[in-house]
Amino acid sequence: MDNGKFDPADLLSAVNACVNIAYEGSLLSTSKAIGKLRMLSGDFVTPDEELAIAISKTAIALGYVVIFDERPGADSAP
Repeated sequence: MDNGKFDPADLLSAVNACVNIAYEGSLLSTSKAIGKLRMLSGDFVTPDEELAIAISKTAIALGYVVIFDERPGADSAP
């Protein structure tokens, strides 16, 4: 699981903090995990889409279902 420039410990922490354990499995909202990863890593520059890809790779490797629910453009100023 190569996620490039992101610290694996930060990715794991963000995923595990934001996963929702449901009756049928474990779900991960990328919008929540992106916010958590930004706080953990201090990275407020990388586009949401890039963070979502790294987060989803980590979550899928852990067996979680990923919901891509970030809002396009939410990371850019109006």
